[in-house]
Amino acid sequence: MRRVRGEWELEDLGSRNGTFLLEQRLSRSTVIQDAQFFEMARFFFMVRSGPAATEQSLLQALDPRVIASVQALFQVAVSSVPILIQGETGTGKEVHARAAHEASRRAGRFVAVNCGALPATMVEAQMFGHVRGAFTGAVRDEPGLVRMATGGTLFLDEIADLGPSAQAALLRVLQEREVLPIGGRIPVPVDLRIVSATHRDLDEEVREGRFRDDLLARLRGYEHLLSPLRHRRSDLGQLAAAIVKEALPTGRLALAPAAARALLKYDYPYNVRELRQILLAAAALSGEAPIAVGHLPARVQNPALQRKATPLLDEEKIDPELRARLVEQLTAHQGNVAAVARAMSKAPAQIHRWMKRNGLDPADYR
Repeated sequence: MRRVRGEWELEDLGSRNGTFLLEQRLSRSTVIQDAQFFEMARFFFMVRSGPAATEQSLLQALDPRVIASVQALFQVAVSSVPILIQGETGTGKEVHARAAHEASRRAGRFVAVNCGALPATMVEAQMFGHVRGAFTGAVRDEPGLVRMATGGTLFLDEIADLGPSAQAALLRVLQEREVLPIGGRIPVPVDLRIVSATHRDLDEEVREGRFRDDLLARLRGYEHLLSPLRHRRSDLGQLAAAIVKEALPTGRLALAPAAARALLKYDYPYNVRELRQILLAAAALSGEAPIAVGHLPARVQNPALQRKATPLLDEEKIDPELRARLVEQLTAHQGNVAAVARAMSKAPAQIHRWMKRNGLDPADYR
């Protein structure tokens, strides 16, 4: 393999087992593209144009962009700035929230709240607590989740699912740094670090009247964007190793080449969470033998059965003029979102929102 004219050129010099690109055995020198896999001696390699990572990160990821993002998260974690984590389902939002709490050195607890799972009729009582006799069934004082997190970190997962009254109550807590239990008369001071997360576009939720703009302003301190697994396939090996080490008794896993090839090609619409379930189920089916392609789910074996990772665009939300400007800048800066943000005098998070709304992926311009 050699670098020619700024491109990587792959050539097999007569090896016994051969070298394979796109499942085809190479018979001549071939130029390979960035992020493309090739197979050699039952090992899979990925070509990257950027620098290789030299240190481990939160999920033992190899992608340099992930490492830089996690390093920034740790820098912010020691401050009191609220953190908003955005990413698709299964990208590890709670894992990153816990890591931010551990890096913060706060002495209190990490309290995770799934806002979407709270009963609509009890959300405020569970969040803010209540006093005995405040309502039917309130047989004792309860501190509520917010007070349980005082001195520590309150993680509000799926924050977009909070109803209007709960949003208003949470805003008061963040503004006044105190909570009034249901049925109580005296507010209780709280010392909170707020980390929130969502897979939705909160700006869109605000425009549609489903989320308060003043609450979003309080939650949006540092925005931490998690890339979907399909955009960082080079991390699959390390992620799989971490999953196996944690979840399997032996801590070891063997893959037949065809199975490895299928896993590398799959899009993972449910991200790391889906990778974990696929590997554990396949390991159970294979027993002591290496995982074969037949041990994998049908959707992994057959790309035609894969669910599309990105929904069809709503044409009414596309801004043709803005989209054209984004394409121009992404092309000029080779998909570097930070550089595009500087050129357009916007925050990187805003560029990510615009790209999502207009169906653009920076990886397509690298």
